[in-house]
Amino acid sequence: MSVVVSGSVELNGTTRVEITSELVTLTSRVFLKGTSGPLKGTVIISEITPGVGFGLSTTDPEDIGVIIYFDVLE
Repeated sequence: MSVVVSGSVELNGTTRVEITSELVTLTSRVFLKGTSGPLKGTVIISEITPGVGFGLSTTDPEDIGVIIYFDVLE
């Protein structure tokens, strides 16, 4: 597998944050590499939509402003 997208995004608690990329395919895998601080909840990766992207959120509404780092592998 190789990295097709690498990035970070600021979480907004239980509200999904969208990560968009035309490089995402149906067989892509999202690998979470770390966070900028502790999380109270569990990270949720939404369904991957080919050519569009995916979303990230957590199970705790207080997880706001924490940056999560990720790779998308193909």
